Amino acid sequence: MIQLKNTLLLGHRGARGEAVENTLAGFEHAQHLQAWGLAGVEFDVQLSADEQLVVFHDDNLERMCGQQSHIDQLTLAEIKRYRQYGYPVMTLACAYDVLTNFRYIELEIKTHERTNYTQLVNALARNLIDTPLASLPMVLTSFDVELHARLQRHPLLMHTPRGLLIRTPDALAMAPNTALQLGCSRLGIHYPLLTQSVIKNSHRYGLPVSAWTVNDIDTIKSLIMWQVDVIITDFPTYLLVH
Repeated sequence: MIQLKNTLLLGHRGARGEAVENTLAGFEHAQHLQAWGLAGVEFDVQLSADEQLVVFHDDNLERMCGQQSHIDQLTLAEIKRYRQYGYPVMTLACAYDVLTNFRYIELEIKTHERTNYTQLVNALARNLIDTPLASLPMVLTSFDVELHARLQRHPLLMHTPRGLLIRTPDALAMAPNTALQLGCSRLGIHYPLLTQSVIKNSHRYGLPVSAWTVNDIDTIKSLIMWQVDVIITDFPTYLLVH
């Protein structure tokens, strides 16, 4: 069993190594792990053709549903015809009941070259302002600097906590400055880029660090020793119970 100390453990896409990712069943599985110390989950949303926020990672249905169609080119009704290994695709609004009681949630907003930022930001405002979801301890994360800039300027979403995601050494070099310029309050860094000095430097700027996606026990122990703030893993049961 991993001793987490002050580090929070999140299930990646619910707990994708143990249940079908980004599904009701996956989030329910993560809920059961709270008693063992799971703090929350990380998961993804993206925009459908009719401007609904769909809980789904890939920009097409091929890997999860065996279809090549892109999420943003299908309406929600069309998307719901397909199953992810037997489980329906759900919307962000419908996820509320399986997200309650978590101490911390990271919601990654997926974008691509076809993204309509105005529609995406408007959909986020509809779902996250004056709705039950607004009460959740949720941070919006994204790699997309343009999206962060638009959220920073949005009169209703500008105070919603956000995290800048980092996956390359070049982005890491400027990460604290970029995050602060965009109004982000934390960093999410691909774990092979992390060192103790990177974490200390981020903390020096007042930016907590989430490490993704970490499944190796020795690496997790090192990250905890280096005082990383959040670890995102595919296998929370294995880490918490064994």
